[in-house]
Amino acid sequence: MPTLSCKIASVEGITDTIYRVLLTPEYHVNFRAGQYVILKLKEYDHLPLSIASTPMEKDSIELHIGGSEFSSSIISVIEYIQNHKDIIIDMPHGLAWLRDEKDYPLILIAGGTGFSYIRSILFTALSEKADRDISMYWGGREIQHLYELDKLNKLVHQYPKLKILPVLERPKDDFIGREGTVISAVMQDYSCLHRHAIYIAGPVSMVRSARIHLCTERGAQRSLMFGDALHCI
Repeated sequence: MPTLSCKIASVEGITDTIYRVLLTPEYHVNFRAGQYVILKLKEYDHLPLSIASTPMEKDSIELHIGGSEFSSSIISVIEYIQNHKDIIIDMPHGLAWLRDEKDYPLILIAGGTGFSYIRSILFTALSEKADRDISMYWGGREIQHLYELDKLNKLVHQYPKLKILPVLERPKDDFIGREGTVISAVMQDYSCLHRHAIYIAGPVSMVRSARIHLCTERGAQRSLMFGDALHCI
């Protein structure tokens, strides 16, 4: 895998616990939507992160770092990035990139910052086939965890066959969306997922649950389910 130096263009806090980091690579490296980079923070300290930007964006690489809660390791990563002008990455990694089955309806499932993986796939798929049936489910505990929801909702007016479906475990009264888990929402909406392309990112436990329930109870095909966490189960 190519190793390259990147300038740190910006570090933006998009929630209390999630940061958007924009990198400017020293040269462009081809990758596919859904792949990831490995940040080399120190000699033995490497961090895999999904690429949130698309392959069409050749001058920058967008990463989302954090989660629903701050850990000491995430704090140290952000501090390291904020204190450096450059960073070293390896890319591209991952086998769960967007395939070419453009005639199949697309189901995108994100838990928390698993959205960064789904984001690249979503925007790439829309650029390739604007009239494709796409349903994107994004689950989180609270509304602040769905940090790009307003931007996604605006896309619905531009792409009539796109559905954006937010799901919260702890919704408030003014929330417009679903309550519960993101997998239960998919199960409620589909009685059959045969010949649907499904891309999923989030905690391994969520991905494990999705494979079991969507395949055994909704007829999803394992050959059409993609997500790097699927290699962990």
